[in-house]
Amino acid sequence: MQEFSNLSTQLKNSLSKALTIFYPLGGRRNDIFSIDCNDDGAIYIESSINMEMEEFLKPPKLELLNKLLPCEPNKTHPYNKILPQILVQVNIFKCGGIAIGLCNLHTILDAYSCSLFLKTWSSICKGSIDEIFKPNFSIASSTFPPRNTFGVRAGVLNINKGLEIEVKCTTRRFLFDNKAINELKEMSQSQNNGINKKPTCYKVVCSFICKHMILACMKELLVSESKREVVVLHVVDMRRRMGETLLQNSIGNLLWPAMMVCENVNKDTNIIDMVRILEDEIGKVNEELFLKVKNDPCFMWSEECGELMLERMENKNPISFVFTSWGNMGFKEMDFGWGKPLWLGQRGGTKETIPNTVVLMETYEGIEAWMTMAEKHLDVLENDKEFIKFALLNPNVNFNLV
Repeated sequence: MQEFSNLSTQLKNSLSKALTIFYPLGGRRNDIFSIDCNDDGAIYIESSINMEMEEFLKPPKLELLNKLLPCEPNKTHPYNKILPQILVQVNIFKCGGIAIGLCNLHTILDAYSCSLFLKTWSSICKGSIDEIFKPNFSIASSTFPPRNTFGVRAGVLNINKGLEIEVKCTTRRFLFDNKAINELKEMSQSQNNGINKKPTCYKVVCSFICKHMILACMKELLVSESKREVVVLHVVDMRRRMGETLLQNSIGNLLWPAMMVCENVNKDTNIIDMVRILEDEIGKVNEELFLKVKNDPCFMWSEECGELMLERMENKNPISFVFTSWGNMGFKEMDFGWGKPLWLGQRGGTKETIPNTVVLMETYEGIEAWMTMAEKHLDVLENDKEFIKFALLNPNVNFNLV
């Protein structure tokens, strides 16, 4: 335990130093728009786990995963409740293995911003001073200043109006290994001037998952509801599409929703068609769009923006799906001084309340899809022969790949 005591001291000291660099994270959220930078710091907890890490990960105990976190994730709070920005729980297993659980508010941290904070913390912890990241807290707000919302149409960003929230949802983990991804790419490639064009891993995996999620949700609908509209939202990181390197060190929720309507999806729908729709819609989220957002104070309230946000769908009570990716952000490359992580988890348990969401995580073996749905719909997926041909349900974590 003396060894862990030393590691604990190292983690706490380096966290304190990281918070001085990411100074707003040491403050408190007073409302949904502002942070009081009062230097109260982060919440730090240590926990002993009465289990070997190998036992926990073969296969991952998703029903226990939230026990490794300092609070229940995805929990809503009153808008005026004072809340910490960062909560950390350091878990030590019987074998001496360590798992770091982190929860953060979305006030100024999106997944990319969180990865930059973790890179800074881990670099300080292992003594790699030259790798410490210097964040910029002003460039995002100066590039996209707050807009006056007076007189804004009621339909703006209101696509989920009337969305039925499931009380009993759960999260399950599926692995698309590299072999499955390559096969999906082969099925999805198109020709452009005689040249074969393979879509990205994200696009093929999302398109494949989306098709089967839609089928799972549609299976129980009555004939009168079978033509219900389907809207799919992909969360896009604006930094990668602005064409400006200055945003690469910016902290903030620099996200944009790429939205698409999926019509007449059935078991015979080809994945290449789903990929084509996704490519078209994500292609609209580009530098030209963000220059309009940046330079025209009225663009967010324009008819053109309303069309991008699919406002016309708000009264049709569509079935909604949300996809986001934590890939290519360096999470699996972080080293606190004792090597890269064996595995990255997302969240588990059965207390989820928002259905039809998918988070993609990069792994050494391929891509993991953490899917939250009503249990009855996940049960349909697990019995979908085409789906489970490519998606492995919660396989063991391979300790030999790191």
